[in-house]
Amino acid sequence: MRYLLVLSLIVLTVLAEQRNAWAQGKYVIGSVVDQSTKKAVDKVIVVNQRTRQRAKTNATGRFFITAQPGDSLILTSQLYNRTGIRFDGSENPTITANALPPMPYRVVDLDEVTVTGKRYEEVKREIQQLLDEPVASKKVTGEQAFDRIADGAGVTLLYELFAKRPKSDRKANYIIQQDRRHALALERFRLLVEQSTTLKADEVDRFFDFCDLDDEFLLKSADYDLINTIQQLRNRYREGFNRPSRISPDPDKSAPKKL
Repeated sequence: MRYLLVLSLIVLTVLAEQRNAWAQGKYVIGSVVDQSTKKAVDKVIVVNQRTRQRAKTNATGRFFITAQPGDSLILTSQLYNRTGIRFDGSENPTITANALPPMPYRVVDLDEVTVTGKRYEEVKREIQQLLDEPVASKKVTGEQAFDRIADGAGVTLLYELFAKRPKSDRKANYIIQQDRRHALALERFRLLVEQSTTLKADEVDRFFDFCDLDDEFLLKSADYDLINTIQQLRNRYREGFNRPSRISPDPDKSAPKKL
């Protein structure tokens, strides 16, 4: 009887994973190419608007994402106009990236930047502690499953897979970690903006939305790189340029203009 119960749980798990896979769509390998140079575009983000899944292109311009026919695949970047395609189910969907106009000033190398301040050093320490932590996950990872099996804790694995409490605990830990990441990223941004620009406090939130920098970059980038980025985007902000990646609900309604 016990073996039948375990077998039933395994079958139900497989069926649930299959239903989830069908809902998410098939695994797609796509490409991003520069409209002018026709070369691959590295390190830009592609988002499936339906699932909110994000993927980053590699050095060959490739990205890996799950999608269904009809999904909107949207490209966002600090260097390219926001654009997208409607996935039609074909192999190797290609997004053509249109570069933003050059900054209205000459970019020069900055002298080495040293940021001081007790609160900033505390934030840097908290960020490092966060980055050193294991990444929280909503599901039991393959590595965790193998660890349970290797330890002979098969019953523990089944409990963690199917019981409501462990599932809710994992989800809560994941949400808490993501909230901490965003809060620390935002605070680091605020402190550096205060020290490297003349923006007033009531402008910082608008400037943050304008910059549209992801938490990963704000947490991991060196002080010099982040300050350089902030100062370049501040000039664009003051000149009234559009934000680097504008969000629209449908790529068909915001297709890039042909030159």
